[in-house]
Amino acid sequence: MSSLLRRRPRRTTATAAIALVALAVLGASPALARGEPPPVFAPQAHPFGLTYGRWAAQWWRWGLSQPGAAPLVDASGAHCGDGQEGPVWFLAGSFAPGAVTRSCTVPAGKALLFPVVNDGAFAFPTDPADQRTEEFLRGQVDPPVRAATGLAATIDGVSVPDIKGRNFEDSVLFSVTVPGDNIFGLPGGTVVGPDADAGYYVMVRPLPPGGHEIHFTGTLPDFGLTVDVTDRITVRAG
Repeated sequence: MSSLLRRRPRRTTATAAIALVALAVLGASPALARGEPPPVFAPQAHPFGLTYGRWAAQWWRWGLSQPGAAPLVDASGAHCGDGQEGPVWFLAGSFAPGAVTRSCTVPAGKALLFPVVNDGAFAFPTDPADQRTEEFLRGQVDPPVRAATGLAATIDGVSVPDIKGRNFEDSVLFSVTVPGDNIFGLPGGTVVGPDADAGYYVMVRPLPPGGHEIHFTGTLPDFGLTVDVTDRITVRAG
């Protein structure tokens, strides 16, 4: 087992469990400052035709398919544009304790998806059959995520309500083809899967051109980690 947050004892196989806290902040626009509700898709919505659970799987595919999983370990925003395509722009988080601030330029018209906190379990090809089942994978990710505390997010200073009560999701099962430089140390082209995620996700509707901030925070007690990340987003017109 491999974890990006801490090295934990192996769970008897090479099944990789990655706990990921993705916490960000997008800044205060005049419209939101007037007391409008946060511009987010409802947890039961199907943004761009997919459920939150399917978008969560896409989020992992995006991050893990980049060399070195660079967007997921990026502390400055330098890799925020790596591998981005389609109508949804993925925001990553931080594995380090303490506050992190990123800067990122996003094209106009893109929704923004981030996990306030999440956890992923990833089955290697060499794992035994009984540890490649959905039941086993869900058992790795659901307990630590459901135990999360202090979940909060703001978009331009406006709070997203009741994240703990409303935004939990289990992803669909998925797989990832990893590049040569990957966090698992596997040969390039290896298909890692089946994989499963649990998390508290928020998708922000496309924001108007200009500067924005999003702030996310949360704690995963099983990892002894609280993350506080600010993403300073510039939405580029045209």
